[in-house]
Amino acid sequence: MATQTQFSNLQALVIDDMSVQQTTLRGQLGQLGITRVDVAANAEDAARLIKSRRYNLILCDYNLNQKTDGQQLFEHLRDSNLLPVDCLFFMVTAESAYASVAAATEHHPDAYLLKPITASHIEDRLKALLEKRDALLPITQKLAKEDLLGAVQACDQILKAENRWTMAALQIKGKTLLQLGKHEEAKQTYRQALDKRANLAWAQLGLARAHKAAGQFDQARQLAQDIIQTPEGEKNVAAYDVVAESMDAQGDAQGAMWVLRDAATVVPSARRQRLLGESAYRNGDLDTAKECMQKVAKATRGSVIAQPQDTLLLAQAMVDLGESAEALKLLAEGNTLYRNLPAFGSVALAIQVQAQVKAGTPDEAEKTLKRARETLRKGKADFATIALAKAELMAGHEEEGLALLATAVSSDHENPKTKQMIGNALRETGHEDKVDRIINTASAAMQTRVQDARKLLRDSQIDEAVTAIETAVRDYPENTGVLLQAAQINCMALRLKKEYNQAMVERVRLYLNRLEQLLPANDRVTMMKRYFRETLASMEPASAAH
Repeated sequence: MATQTQFSNLQALVIDDMSVQQTTLRGQLGQLGITRVDVAANAEDAARLIKSRRYNLILCDYNLNQKTDGQQLFEHLRDSNLLPVDCLFFMVTAESAYASVAAATEHHPDAYLLKPITASHIEDRLKALLEKRDALLPITQKLAKEDLLGAVQACDQILKAENRWTMAALQIKGKTLLQLGKHEEAKQTYRQALDKRANLAWAQLGLARAHKAAGQFDQARQLAQDIIQTPEGEKNVAAYDVVAESMDAQGDAQGAMWVLRDAATVVPSARRQRLLGESAYRNGDLDTAKECMQKVAKATRGSVIAQPQDTLLLAQAMVDLGESAEALKLLAEGNTLYRNLPAFGSVALAIQVQAQVKAGTPDEAEKTLKRARETLRKGKADFATIALAKAELMAGHEEEGLALLATAVSSDHENPKTKQMIGNALRETGHEDKVDRIINTASAAMQTRVQDARKLLRDSQIDEAVTAIETAVRDYPENTGVLLQAAQINCMALRLKKEYNQAMVERVRLYLNRLEQLLPANDRVTMMKRYFRETLASMEPASAAH
């Protein structure tokens, strides 16, 4: 019978492309009493296992000798929320320089182990991290249940003890308060941490994020820039993001692009190159967009972190630069690679039309355009609709192209990035004189619908106001501005009527879930969630009965 230890209940996964190292790590884990161990030889197999099973510990080799290295896999798992909050991730590496790699990445593993490693090395790290995990368990249990208010209360209980877990509790509390939309309380929490340790990077960054969430963009930018200007913070890419997002919110898209360029220089990862490439494309810097997306394609080709949108954006940039033959070749490769994704094929057809027009084959372009139209069910505020609109305009179908662009604006009239791309599409196709009319007219029409619904509410015509905004949602189900207003108007109707309405509550939940998908981690959505929670709390007895 295997010896029982404090680690015996752990389920572990070893990720290594060398069978000898797999066996070694399994043996070392066995010495610690960890007998439930799965192995994976590459990132793809590892991702499949992690999706199907719950692991407490993952040991991953940094150099997998595959398309995806250990750090890329780890960031993919974190970004995709595939790792449970209580799962420890250890990076195993022979490279002493990994410390600097880890310091300049989006996500940090719980620990990294330099080869050659022993069972005692693993044991030392496990003991320390499991002790921390157990101490913070009341918090993580609440977070696992998405009980954010409960998590904050659990943090406060640990803070009362004033022990060595104080800073960890403050860090989680600040982050959770931001998720709750309580940015003023978050500021207090981060300042409390900074009072204890003045140069604490995560607290400085948290304070900058709290200012951004409060709409105080100048203060957020200054705080984040202060972090970047320190020797320890010059590689803190999250601080660059706060600066860029604040500049974007203030309408300085060009400035935001230059900040993202700096971040991509500091951390030249596929993710950073992608963010810069997308920003460069929206800002009309096609050479930079092409260069960045080529780097992304090279770094991710055949890996779990590859995204079909990368190929499409690269092909579009090539077409816009007049490189039609190269774009058509790239799209043909993409159609093979992503043949099981219909969405890729439909956008690829629209870009193919543009390439064929530029290549001087209008008859082929018309045939392709007919197929492209058949794949687009309804225009949206997305890359696909704009690509098809450009195809229509370039093929000489002005009415159809302009109508699609107007639909794209109406589908998300408050989205500045969509408007930026629509403006570019009009200018590139010789319709610069129509930029204001297409964008402003469609935006104004949607704004009028929202204002009309709000006026009805002010005039105490509550049911009519709800009906008006619901009609707008039905017409444009992915318009983030309309969805935010629909959530707010429904909440206001609940408050004004002072009675619990199950159907209305479920509608708001639906809108908030849709917004979370369309605008992940968005400050306005966070505040609307807070308003909804406060609305429910104001009618607690009635809601409890349901």
